[in-house]
Amino acid sequence: MSSIPDSQLEHLIEEWSHLPIYHIGRKPDNQVVIANGKISGQHARLIQCSADSLILEDLDSKNGTFVNGNRITRKIVGLTDTVQLADCSYTIGELLELASSQPQPVSAQPSPVVSDLQLPATKSTLDYTQQFAALEQVYDQYPKLRRDCRNREKMIRTGSVILSSVISVSAILSTGGTALPLLHIMSGAGLSVLVPTLCSTLLSTDEKIELIDKEYRERYRCPNPECRDPFGTREWEFLARQKTCRRCQAVWVN
Repeated sequence: MSSIPDSQLEHLIEEWSHLPIYHIGRKPDNQVVIANGKISGQHARLIQCSADSLILEDLDSKNGTFVNGNRITRKIVGLTDTVQLADCSYTIGELLELASSQPQPVSAQPSPVVSDLQLPATKSTLDYTQQFAALEQVYDQYPKLRRDCRNREKMIRTGSVILSSVISVSAILSTGGTALPLLHIMSGAGLSVLVPTLCSTLLSTDEKIELIDKEYRERYRCPNPECRDPFGTREWEFLARQKTCRRCQAVWVN
């Protein structure tokens, strides 16, 4: 893998931190247009933080924005959360589908990200050694990202260190240096896919920490999709010595 100068990586991270935004409302200039008289002209907006985590923000709408029955002003949401805008109800996933069928924002919707937890098992139906090995990066990166997200400049430097180990010059050239295709490349390296979001000025520190915690909980689990037992704070090395999941018998280490 060819090395990338730190200054180039930091510049790219700065560019990538401009997250995709989808405005929702009655007016035709929104990315999600809902032709309903109870919907405000600019009712709400979605900020895409990762493949399946977003921030939903109400834009001082007249009839409010609700998530899973609770009125919100701003909240981190997932694809399956139910959103009520006035008297219209959607899941977050459905709103993104509407955005993809209408004129796109300047930053287009990211392509679906295949995480390291979704790779097919090999050798046997309970062999998850490849997926479990990838979780070492998740465990190692979690405290570093959580600590450094409080300072944007430090976060950019941390992101540069993390990404320099997984992104090559050829990868940047093949994508034209754009952020969204590289999200797919970055997704195979633990929590590094969050780096652009953690460098963004659109999120507060508390929101960044909440997002890191959410992604960590969703990823740091038994990689068997039929089990998904959460590992919590258990050290990866301890789990590696265990070798198998005591709940589903999935093989983690041969």
